[in-house]
Amino acid sequence: MAKTIQAAIAAIALSLSALCISQEAPEAGEARGDTFAERYAEAELVAQVQIAGIHRDVDSALSEPGMVALLGYVYSAVSRQVWKGEANRLIAFRLGLDACGQKLEKGARYLIFARPDSRGRLQLYSCDAVIPEAEAAPLLARLKEFDLQG
Repeated sequence: MAKTIQAAIAAIALSLSALCISQEAPEAGEARGDTFAERYAEAELVAQVQIAGIHRDVDSALSEPGMVALLGYVYSAVSRQVWKGEANRLIAFRLGLDACGQKLEKGARYLIFARPDSRGRLQLYSCDAVIPEAEAAPLLARLKEFDLQG
């Protein structure tokens, strides 16, 4: 029983720390638009996607009967446009709670900057790696400029 309580407290603490980190204000010079070139260069896949499915990424080692330890989410999405990298029409990527405490919405469109993890799976490593379509207009304009420049 004590181990179950300790595991529950650890899972809650991890979730709260991820949430606090994701809600911190960016420091000077770290606004979303300022790191565009860096995010583009580091990403293996830059695409505009629409979320088709949301699946929980569960940590089986920390989960116990009656309690599920959630690492984050695995999203399946339809790629609407790809600027960098190769992607099928349907792609999957992970977004861990340690990187970003917000959950993406099914049916919504996002601009993503994904890189492979150590197992080769596409991963988003921060909240800045996923931009809702409503906030992405300036970045989409810059990507279109890249297309025109060739």
